[in-house]
Amino acid sequence: MNSNLSRMPFRQPSTTVACQQEQQHWQQIIRQQEEEIRQLRSLLLEVMRHDTCRSLCHDAVDYCRDLNQLQTKLDRLNRDLLCNGAVCSSSQRMLMCPDARFSLAATIERHATALVGEFSRINDGCRQFLACLMSLNLL
Repeated sequence: MNSNLSRMPFRQPSTTVACQQEQQHWQQIIRQQEEEIRQLRSLLLEVMRHDTCRSLCHDAVDYCRDLNQLQTKLDRLNRDLLCNGAVCSSSQRMLMCPDARFSLAATIERHATALVGEFSRINDGCRQFLACLMSLNLL
């Protein structure tokens, strides 16, 4: 009977698998938002370079500041709650789930959901601003 057990592959508990999937889900969302933030900042920097947009430059600066602050919050969420350090290796993610961090799932979801909402608000405003500039042929 023991020989049969030794041949069976080790299976992680379903809670650990669910935890890892949840972490991957939030990390994917964070990566997507980071990419969108980079793209929006690039467009806003282009607006700030145009001489014809000097009067609108203040709005672009405000959006850049908001995006920078959001990026800082995303970095902090990723570092403090998802990765447990500055660098997030796959082995580190595997170790986090079975320990006490699993109880942080609700905290991670709450923080990540709040940041997704904040990102949506900033993103919508920024895109409206850029669309307005495009309709005026200023971009």
